[in-house]
Amino acid sequence: MSKILNIINQSRKPVTFKQLLVQTGLDPKTLRRELKGLVRQSKIDQHRNGTYLSKMSKKQREEQEQKGSRPSRNAVREVKRTITGKIDLHPDGYGFLSVDTGGRDIFIPKNKMAGAMHGDKVRVTPETFRGKQEGHVKEILERSKQLIVGRVENLAGIVRIIPMTKKVPGLIYLTSRKQQYENDTVVLLELTHYPSERAPARGSVVKVLGNINDPRIEDEIVLNRYNINKVYPESVVQYVIDTSDNLMKNPGKRTDFRDLTTVTIDGETAKDFDDAISLEITEDEYILYVHIADVSHFVQPESPVDKEAYLRGTSFYFPEFAVPMLPEELSNNLCSLRPNEDRLTLTAKIRYTKDGSRKKTELFRSIINSDRRLTYNYVQSVIEGRETETDPKILELITDSKLVSEKIMTRRSIDGMLDFDFPEASFELDDNGEVTAIVPIDRIIAHRIIEHFMIEANEAVSEFLEKRAKKSVFRIHDKPDPMKLGDFAKLAETFGVMVTIKDITPKEVSYVNKAVNQSEYKEILGSALVRTMAKAEYNTSNIGHFGLASDSYTHFTSPIRRYPDLMVHRLICNTLFGTDYHTEASLDESCKLSTENEQRAEQAERDIHKFKKIKYLAKHMDEPFGAIIMSVGAFGLNIYIESLMLKGTIMLESIPGDIYQFNKQAQMVKGRVTGRTYRASDTLEVMVERIDIDFQEAYFYPAKELDT
Repeated sequence: MSKILNIINQSRKPVTFKQLLVQTGLDPKTLRRELKGLVRQSKIDQHRNGTYLSKMSKKQREEQEQKGSRPSRNAVREVKRTITGKIDLHPDGYGFLSVDTGGRDIFIPKNKMAGAMHGDKVRVTPETFRGKQEGHVKEILERSKQLIVGRVENLAGIVRIIPMTKKVPGLIYLTSRKQQYENDTVVLLELTHYPSERAPARGSVVKVLGNINDPRIEDEIVLNRYNINKVYPESVVQYVIDTSDNLMKNPGKRTDFRDLTTVTIDGETAKDFDDAISLEITEDEYILYVHIADVSHFVQPESPVDKEAYLRGTSFYFPEFAVPMLPEELSNNLCSLRPNEDRLTLTAKIRYTKDGSRKKTELFRSIINSDRRLTYNYVQSVIEGRETETDPKILELITDSKLVSEKIMTRRSIDGMLDFDFPEASFELDDNGEVTAIVPIDRIIAHRIIEHFMIEANEAVSEFLEKRAKKSVFRIHDKPDPMKLGDFAKLAETFGVMVTIKDITPKEVSYVNKAVNQSEYKEILGSALVRTMAKAEYNTSNIGHFGLASDSYTHFTSPIRRYPDLMVHRLICNTLFGTDYHTEASLDESCKLSTENEQRAEQAERDIHKFKKIKYLAKHMDEPFGAIIMSVGAFGLNIYIESLMLKGTIMLESIPGDIYQFNKQAQMVKGRVTGRTYRASDTLEVMVERIDIDFQEAYFYPAKELDT
């Protein structure tokens, strides 16, 4: 490939395929493959007439001719100062470098991206600008395979694709003009030619997803945007069917906990029950049992189901359905802790003092039989006295769980654990998958009981493995960026919430967190505070978990839907029960892929929720919505609609009755004639002006004038 590149770089004119065939001595098939790779990596351009042209500038070519191939000393130093990693492109054009060696992401301004696209592997030079560290892309090492979902726009027979994401700039033209598509057809296409100064991007259609107006088209868009395979390979499903019965009949040596009163507590529509709890109270201690489905018994390393689960990394959750990490025969059956059925588990038995301090943890390969499948709403109703539980053992378990969890919560709050208390959106859907209502789900005590019991089990297991295993998997969370926290403090002040951050410690930031939760603007400020935080990730090097104020933390409690939990289960079994799963050698690579898959799942969930909200909004264009101004800028107003849990924009030109301008110093938008002002925290009533379905964005205008 380097020989081909040298020939093209040294030529001052476009080079034909035939010329390259003669000069390289390669066979036509190999040459085409190599040229396609160079075009994909954006090292050369391919013209429509089939010729190839260097992307080197005239000055670069002259310097290469003068210096030859030997690098200068300065060039050697430059290489030493560079960092490699993968680009995470922001819709506004800037990006972040996810460094290959780990650590904090590096910010890369839009003007220093050098044509790099989302997912590209690049070489970056660290720089300092106005006291802040940033990066400058020096070389695109490897282009990512760009599969892009877009909407067809057919202009007099010229088909172009509008990417349905801002992470791909500009329009894309089709490589072949043979196939024609109607307007508003949604397609998945592969980028074959990357955009350059000379030519726009081009691509070929992989498959047609439907029309933008089709019911449930948003599901197809998001599934394909993140390469989520809804269907499990038949060969893997058959493997599970062929092997599971034998594995269930041969559980190995296990501790029998079937005599304990045991329940699962999950959401109303949950099908995969991977955790159950039991509780005992003695005169001087509390004993919590956290039982987790023993997925490691059914998913052996390097088996077909393990390889598929490894690539998926996690389960994906959409409003109407879930795409499980494991086949349903495991996730909803043999590994699901269904009531009144014997199930194989790993159990963490945790002993507490009467003040809720953890004092001892034991781990068991176990067997349980759940007495009841409870829901969060039912448990909450029992706690509040709105429901009557007739089974005294179940009632006692619910009552005791509330008591013990509250002691754990108090301890963790004192330690500085952050608690972001804002609701999640739940969708009511019709038969076509269209949203009929958006309902906020608040966190209740029933949620917190299970949440804190699982956190305790995860932390206890992590501490256990850190002491005993040669190498382990940690869930780490770094400190937030000081400058981001400073910016947050200024934002909070505009909403009347005064916060001071002296030292960046969990306790100090938890005081800010508590002030936000007590504010009437907790949803806006809470999400802004979350954005100051570093991303949590999986790693074999432990730096602790800042958000949980934990020195050692992992994920143990959800192996049905998270691959890292399965890795942790195997480490436990290797350490305690004599298994030999051969996991240590691949832990680092597995942690990196698991982090990427988790972030992919989170982005997919955010996107499908936003898409559903936007489609709902499109059917309510003539209705007013209450909104609060989040921030103001030269463009206009960023607003938040609480009833939809949706952010939107009011452009300056959309505000009627005056010509409005942004005053940066005063952080307000003000009318020239009327003097009417708009500031962050102001409330107003808005109407939908337009919806950008391609980018899933909503624009509004004020329906009522503000009181002056």
